[in-house]
Amino acid sequence: MNKYTRIYRNTKMALPLSAMALAISAVNTPAAVAQEAGLVLEEIIVTARKREESIQDVPVSVTSIGRELKEATLRRLDDVQSFTPNVYIRNTSAIPGGAAISIRGVSYQETDKTLDPSIGVVMDGLYLGTASGALLTNFDTQRIEVLRGPQGALFGKNTTGGVLNVIRGDVTANWGGEGIVTVGDDGRQDLKGVLNVPIIKDDMGIKLFAAKIESDGWIENTTLNEDVFGDDKEQYGFAWQWEPNENFDIKFHYQKDKDQTDTGAYANMNQPDDLNCILSGILWQAGCATNDPGSDEDHVSNEIRNTNDSEYDTYILTMNWDLGPVLLTSITGQRDIDEHYLSGFDASPARLLYLDYFNEWEQFSQELRFTTQNSDNFELVGGLYWWEVDYEQRWDVGQLNYTLDLIGAVPADPPGSLGPNSLNHNGQNQETKSWAVFLTGDFNLSEQWTLTVGGRYTYEEKEFIGADGTYYMEGEPRPPLNFTAFDDDWGEFTPKVGLRYTANDDMMFFASYSEGFKSGGFFGRQANFDIDPTYDPEYVTSYELGMKSTWMGGRMIFNPTLFYNDYEDKQEEVLIPIDLSNVATVVRNASTLEILGAELELQFQITEAWNLRAHYGYMDAKYKDFLADINGDGMITDNSNLRPRNTPENTVGVTTTYTWQVGPGELMGYAAWRWRDEIEVIANNDPLGSLDPIHNLDLTLNYSWQDGRYRVTAYGRNVTDEREQIVVRIPGLVTWGNWNQGENYGVEFAVNF
Repeated sequence: MNKYTRIYRNTKMALPLSAMALAISAVNTPAAVAQEAGLVLEEIIVTARKREESIQDVPVSVTSIGRELKEATLRRLDDVQSFTPNVYIRNTSAIPGGAAISIRGVSYQETDKTLDPSIGVVMDGLYLGTASGALLTNFDTQRIEVLRGPQGALFGKNTTGGVLNVIRGDVTANWGGEGIVTVGDDGRQDLKGVLNVPIIKDDMGIKLFAAKIESDGWIENTTLNEDVFGDDKEQYGFAWQWEPNENFDIKFHYQKDKDQTDTGAYANMNQPDDLNCILSGILWQAGCATNDPGSDEDHVSNEIRNTNDSEYDTYILTMNWDLGPVLLTSITGQRDIDEHYLSGFDASPARLLYLDYFNEWEQFSQELRFTTQNSDNFELVGGLYWWEVDYEQRWDVGQLNYTLDLIGAVPADPPGSLGPNSLNHNGQNQETKSWAVFLTGDFNLSEQWTLTVGGRYTYEEKEFIGADGTYYMEGEPRPPLNFTAFDDDWGEFTPKVGLRYTANDDMMFFASYSEGFKSGGFFGRQANFDIDPTYDPEYVTSYELGMKSTWMGGRMIFNPTLFYNDYEDKQEEVLIPIDLSNVATVVRNASTLEILGAELELQFQITEAWNLRAHYGYMDAKYKDFLADINGDGMITDNSNLRPRNTPENTVGVTTTYTWQVGPGELMGYAAWRWRDEIEVIANNDPLGSLDPIHNLDLTLNYSWQDGRYRVTAYGRNVTDEREQIVVRIPGLVTWGNWNQGENYGVEFAVNF
């Protein structure tokens, strides 16, 4: 094991003392019997606390997904919710590779890059600062750790809801690799390959990787007569690593992503009070959901395809110096994004509204961290973090104002002068600079008691300019924009205190208190800066009580947790109508959001061939007070007692594997079942956004031989064909929905060498 793998520290899940009685009542098989039968669970090592630790020793709520990532049904980051309680992830339409992530009731689904994510996605130490491109493909992934609750005392970038920590595959400095070919329904054809090449055997090597993800699309556009919403992604790059001696190692990772996947396929859900319905019969037919036969769970009728052409360049340089009592780590990261995507927002054959986006994003981060080693009395992790982002967005609104001018709803000079090719040009720029210092210490008070004390100070400043928009004709040069400038800065100290009691080698209890902070800012997508775009910082206080336990001589792990999160000034994006031609999205602060929950996680090696993994999550979440001057006109809107979006009360997941010896190899069956309670997906809990409970079942059957060198897998995703629609409503203008994919099947071939 080289120093690179030593720079982190492990953490996993937590368990509530209220469940201790249930755990203690489990039947305990003698350890010797379990070990002799080969039934002991494999020890899970995680690195979320910047050290390598057994997941059962870490007083933090974290779930680790490792060997399961080899299953053909785990295609993207959203599939990890099958293994993790109180986690809900789905694709965010309207942006390339967008991830809407909810952890413990804290949800982030906003597409605009001026609002910082509440949930962080970290790849090999680099924080991905926007939801665009965050729905990572499961490729060359060694492990994913899901940390629940506010993070900051250990991570470079702070988050208030949690972190998904993605660790890529190793550079081995030895010959080896893997090739994977997948074919399936809807024209699915994926090619993935990894090759490790030694430069200096065991000391220096390079890893080359490439993937092509393609499908024709599983939704038929009845207006364009073509399949849409398929995959079209490329990923390639390399990682170079050198360990010249036992005390130093360096790794450089470069990755190029190209994404031309459609940014959604919108089903017609326009309601009678939406403009599309009001104009039906005047200018066109089939604008309403009620008179559009070409739109359902497998069909859409948009007159425009939601095209996308985006590129992402990612650079990560990691260096480690082992100085004996201290390990020093430097992580330098750069991520450049260039996006161009089109969204037909009217969701019907009518030509009412489309938006054409051009985005450029450049982020740079530098983390300097120290980790103490070789001490029996204390362990410290601390560091400095610098974060900088330059972001520019330009976008055009087409068709809407021409249509409104045509019916005299928008005054033009002279009336009717806008023309069918007129566009409304908008734009925003933002620069963000942030620095932080963080420190966490574990102090061993005795052989059984450990005290954790930590804290973080964060300073952040933002400079923002936004323009209301100006008209021009398609094909002409875009006119200059008249910008309004805003700027502000924020600073906050957030502490953490925890206590761990180790009862014996198989049982540990922990309790913690922590605070989280997310800076304020200025929301860019509202497109009307007569309305103040400013929103205030968000704060959270989190309490956690848990237990981690191992039973039956290592055959069973049972980890329950209780938690309570109290959010003050929670940042929420809401829609407000201005007039027929303008609906603004604004961000306002909810006064108080309270979330009380419980989590149970179980792993059980039932027999030598049969493994079971299960989880249950419960949340009682609601806005205690949500009084906001949404329009900026002194009129207070009361959204108190509403349920937060994407927050199911109950979640359940069960995964299981069974292995048979067949001929020269192994036949393994895998099943992953998850159930999610009803949720709301619209901020004001509009009934159109109320989703019923739903379950999902994925299955694989794979045969491997020659010690796993060759593998063939048959898979099925959503084999019960459960369907639901995520509805987006812009009141008075349009309403559209995104359906989830139904059952689909395929075959995967893999070779390791």
